[in-house]
Formats: sequence, structure tokens, C-alpha cells
Amino acid sequence: MALLGVTGANAGTVCRGSAPGVGAEIHGPVLQVLDSERLCVALGASPDQWVEVALAPEPLRKTSTHPANRGSLMAVAFAQNISCRIQGEAEGLPIATCRLDGQSVRTLTREPAAYTAGQAWR
Repeated sequence: MALLGVTGANAGTVCRGSAPGVGAEIHGPVLQVLDSERLCVALGASPDQWVEVALAPEPLRKTSTHPANRGSLMAVAFAQNISCRIQGEAEGLPIATCRLDGQSVRTLTREPAAYTAGQAWR
């Protein structure tokens, strides 16, 4: 019931934290994956400290034949500690470049292993 009043970029998500400004970096575990492009980074224990971000676009590698989807993002990022640098904003949602162990989260979602593992996620 509490989510009924949520609008804009945070509609349909429990992530209610405020994003820092452009250039800021956030670190924390991914506690919600909304789709193939958006996830929530926990900056604290409660949902009002979880920040929803959209992954910044990156050029596709020629060897990437596997499309990113929610399952592949879940397989790569869910419950992992990531770092995201806020690059900008679109429609009230922060756009970020996120990294896991020094590698781009977006790039990792296009790896064959992530695609295969992602098939098991609902």
C-alpha cells in the first residue's frame, strides 16, 4: 500500500533513496534488479537508503551475441557489492556506470555465462 504514492522513476520499486549528484560514486550491494537496465544499490539497511540507477549505455563489443536481459543482470549483480559513478540523469532517474570487481556490469551481462545463468531467473 505504501508504494501507491510513489511516482516517477521510483514507481514499482521499493528503492526510495535519493541519488547523489553527477560525478558522485556510490558503493553497496545490489538488492533489487528491476529489468535489464535498472537496479538498486543499497547505501544502508532500509529501502529509503536504496538508490535506483539505470546503467549507462556502452558500445557493444563485436563478440557479444547475447542480449542483456533481466536474468543476466540478476546473475551478474544481485547481492554483489558494486560501485557506480553517476554520469547524468534522465526522467528523474540517475544514469550510472557501474563496476563489479573492476569490470563493467553492463559488459558482464553480455557474457555467455551470464546469459546462460540468467535463463534460470524468473
